[in-house]
Amino acid sequence: MRSLTAFTSIALASALHAQAPAYPVAPRSLGEAEEIALAMSAAPAEVSSKADVYVLRGTDFVKVKAGTNGCACMVGRDSHEGSRYPICFDQEAAKTTMLREIKEASLRAKGTAEAEIRRIVDAAYTSGELRMPARPAMAYMMSPNQVLFSSPNADGVRVGAWAPHLMLMMPDVAPAQLGLADSSAVDIIQIHREGNHHAELVVKVPTWSDGKPVVRKAP
Repeated sequence: MRSLTAFTSIALASALHAQAPAYPVAPRSLGEAEEIALAMSAAPAEVSSKADVYVLRGTDFVKVKAGTNGCACMVGRDSHEGSRYPICFDQEAAKTTMLREIKEASLRAKGTAEAEIRRIVDAAYTSGELRMPARPAMAYMMSPNQVLFSSPNADGVRVGAWAPHLMLMMPDVAPAQLGLADSSAVDIIQIHREGNHHAELVVKVPTWSDGKPVVRKAP
């Protein structure tokens, strides 16, 4: 089964021909209004309009809008120039997975290397500073303005606005659990971090958060 480590072979084949952006580049704050709008574009307005919103100020994330539905939105980044990962988290993910995303992005803003970030995050889970979801948790990544990369590491390539999708936190999930072969041709679902405690099931959806349908480019 294909993993989100490479997103899709077609997308990556095109991306490999593009000029590689600078790396590593510490994430920088966007203008606050732009960052709020981008964060809220991760999910349909029914969700994001009532969610908490966090923005990056310097090297830390700050809540600038208090919501009422227990969900939360932010713009994640990695250390590739121009990366933008708008994400809205459901109630459980907002209390768990989002805190990991915030920690990772804050460390990148401080210039921390990816290997060290993984060590720090693993230690935070061991100490109890971070915790895994206690019940099913989900994140929306449906922004038409997403700028994704295939990996947060130096070899990651720009994929851009890959596809609107939902991310379901499923620790240790593997293709066999879903009845799929390792070489499955099913592309509406993929596994990110396959077999890992932080594994996520990625489910493509047919429209972006603004309701516009996905336009597939001809191969």
